[in-house]
Amino acid sequence: MSVSNREIQLQKTCELYAYVLKCQGKDVTEDVQECADSYDYLIDCTKELAKEIENLDSQSFDAMINNSEAPEARNLANWWAMYQIYTPIPQ
Repeated sequence: MSVSNREIQLQKTCELYAYVLKCQGKDVTEDVQECADSYDYLIDCTKELAKEIENLDSQSFDAMINNSEAPEARNLANWWAMYQIYTPIPQ
């Protein structure tokens, strides 16, 4: 069975959400971690990740995306840039 682009994106978003939570010293729920670890249990945590990022101060966000030790860092910066482009602005 082939994994769809949507499933890949859901899993990658969970990985990034878990990364952001861990960087802040917050607990990662079992469902988010399970989604981050495999394609067997996918959830959509796009809104939750966006909310976490929006609530970060600029220094914390910069520390997360400039972390050369974390492979998720560059992916987070790219995800956030794409999210801002493709999310409609509330009117």
